[in-house]
Amino acid sequence: MLPDLSSPPSRYIKLLLLALAVLVVLPQASPDGWVRMCNYNTGQCRTACKENEKEKEKCTGKKVCCIPLKKPKSQVFSRHNS
Repeated sequence: MLPDLSSPPSRYIKLLLLALAVLVVLPQASPDGWVRMCNYNTGQCRTACKENEKEKEKCTGKKVCCIPLKKPKSQVFSRHNS
């Protein structure tokens, strides 16, 4: 059996680099990154609301709580019997 040539500090450095890589890639993989939720988890704290959102309240810092607008109900067309 071959002896393990890596010293304990190099193992810690490898583990630290792996953790750093995960922390860098994770926010990019999610659509909004790490976003703070507000308004009972129905909104998200942002610097500016998107087109389909409205401003509800203030968050920490210069951010506002943006909640999604309700989707308009689909209109049901009634057919008239002629």
